[in-house]
Amino acid sequence: MKTVLPAILLVAAASSPANAAQNITCNDIRIPVPAKLGDLPSIDFEYPSQVSVFSLRDGNLLMIAHDQNDTSRTRLVISAQLNKATQIYTGQIVRDDGGNERQLINGPVSCAAK
Repeated sequence: MKTVLPAILLVAAASSPANAAQNITCNDIRIPVPAKLGDLPSIDFEYPSQVSVFSLRDGNLLMIAHDQNDTSRTRLVISAQLNKATQIYTGQIVRDDGGNERQLINGPVSCAAK
């Protein structure tokens, strides 16, 4: 039991955002990684948006952001998995670049942690 507990603590510390990169850049979007697990980052997007879901754990990145004034309008969804060989997250992005009307853009995303 004494050797299992330090191993569990080591794994938990390695998967926490505090030990991860300071920033993640996905295509043209910079995401500051929160210092504490469970905190949400602020993002600089074309339209005022608020992150409602953020997870960077176990080689997976998930972020969902909604319009700041209309929370029923999803502005950005990123889902990516870490390629261990290149240390780059690759996956899919869906973004709403429309002003008053929806203009959904869906495609591949590449995210680098720095």
